[in-house]
Amino acid sequence: MKRLWFEYKTALSFGGEVTSHCFSLRCLPVSDNRQLICEPQCVISPDGRGVWFSRDSFGNSVLCGRISEGHDSFSFKVKGTAQVKRDYKIPGTASALYGYESPMTRAGDGIRSFYAEILPELCGDVLRRAMLISDRLYGLMRYEKGVTTVRTDAETAYELGAGVCQDYAHIFLALCRLNGIRCRYVSGLAYQNGETHAWTEINDGNSWIGIDPTNNCICGEKYIKLCHGRDYSDCPIERGLYIGSSFCTQEIYSKVEEL
Repeated sequence: MKRLWFEYKTALSFGGEVTSHCFSLRCLPVSDNRQLICEPQCVISPDGRGVWFSRDSFGNSVLCGRISEGHDSFSFKVKGTAQVKRDYKIPGTASALYGYESPMTRAGDGIRSFYAEILPELCGDVLRRAMLISDRLYGLMRYEKGVTTVRTDAETAYELGAGVCQDYAHIFLALCRLNGIRCRYVSGLAYQNGETHAWTEINDGNSWIGIDPTNNCICGEKYIKLCHGRDYSDCPIERGLYIGSSFCTQEIYSKVEEL
């Protein structure tokens, strides 16, 4: 087991004053059979009136709030420690919804053609097949920032042949679902990454297993999970609506250190 200290911050700057700002944040990591989160602290600025805690339909922790007064910036920071087990399996079964295509993981002609090419290699149990898919995807894609956005779906990223962790995860999920593997998208923090990270979890019938297709590995003790869903659109770390300027810039900072 590793003991990790983590800090994560997002800062938004608007082009002018905004009001009636409603937000939902999935920035609080959940304790489960793999990770124990100790004394998490979250600071929101400016202070939201009546911030409340909830859980969404996927079981993620959600902080919701509203800022009525005018403001030209918004930020939230979470920090704490996590005890992460060496055992990478999280006991649990997967509902049928994790076996179906989702809006950002629909497989088009390109992904289906690639799947047909690697299908003869896909044998063995669920984990073996998933790792083979990860390995082939890792050899195909090129990690590159700026060529995709948070709205880019799996097929578009596949056609570009490049993207970031979100894109790797979406393509991997599309390929796994074509193979009958139930799986989900994960947002979280990774050791010495500097930003948020995205990976996946597959289900072998009894357990969830984290797989990071961007780095072609099983997620070990240096990954801290924040939230999950069918794809990114189910679990953005920050989502909000406000009245005012449509211009907005975002800065993200994260740090994970071993204690």
